[in-house]
Amino acid sequence: MRHHRSIGAIIATLTVLALAYLVAIHLPLCEKMAAPLLLRSTSSTISRLLPRINRLSAPLLRPATPSTSPSQHPINPTTTTTSRPFTSTMSTPSSAETMSFKDAIHLRRSIYALNKQSPIADTTIEEIVRTALKEVPSSFNSQSTRLVVLLKDDHDKFWDIVRDILKAHVPEDKWEYTGNRIKGFRGGYGTILFYEDPEPIKALQTKLPTYADKFPTWSEHTSAMHQYMLWTALEAEGFGCNLQHYNPLPDQKASAEWKIPLEWSLKAQLVFGGVEEGAREALKVKDEVPMAERLFVHGASS
Repeated sequence: MRHHRSIGAIIATLTVLALAYLVAIHLPLCEKMAAPLLLRSTSSTISRLLPRINRLSAPLLRPATPSTSPSQHPINPTTTTTSRPFTSTMSTPSSAETMSFKDAIHLRRSIYALNKQSPIADTTIEEIVRTALKEVPSSFNSQSTRLVVLLKDDHDKFWDIVRDILKAHVPEDKWEYTGNRIKGFRGGYGTILFYEDPEPIKALQTKLPTYADKFPTWSEHTSAMHQYMLWTALEAEGFGCNLQHYNPLPDQKASAEWKIPLEWSLKAQLVFGGVEEGAREALKVKDEVPMAERLFVHGASS
């Protein structure tokens, strides 16, 4: 009976709105003034009525279900689910898909105590790298970044190349420190080599000569964004990472070994691997320049 009274009240209200419309179009107001007034009034009224309409229509629209026993719990129609804060096109569920972007940024640190364990499949690593190439922006959509992913034996081979070249240049009395660093990088699971292809840059310089001198710098920005995205994404998956810059020492041998065009410019090497026990917990709090010296906001509302 209460439902019938509520439905009657709704019908009466809608009838009043219809009459108001008929009166409004005959009032000595110009149409441009009357229409907005009526629209605001109607929208406000409908907004108040919608919850009541939804409550009343729910029993009518709900499909018939068998009666539940005391041990069964019917679904609460008011229960809401929280959407994931970070979505991805990746097919394999992973921590990077459920971690908030802010938490992923906070998690990203340089970790050097790595091992050859991987928390995710190699196919997932490749999918993450593909996502970076697809989604990370580039200057004038140059898409100049080229990525070479080296895993397992190929990762080891790259750092063997770096070690052998360095040993010919580093004095014997300083080799222990350098050798141990290279050994630590080799102890990881994989390395991503970040290259920039000069051809798209040259094409843009020809097409837009006004900015010709800027494109090489913007190419560096493009590479840096790919480096940061992949560093953050891999650490969100459970890897530890550190970024190295041993170029141009291994460039020619790496080019020959993995058929990489020599004209590509190597910018950085992202080393990643399983995190040794306690390595993340042992990280020190970073020294920070005061925020007041780095952030300046104007025009913001309080």
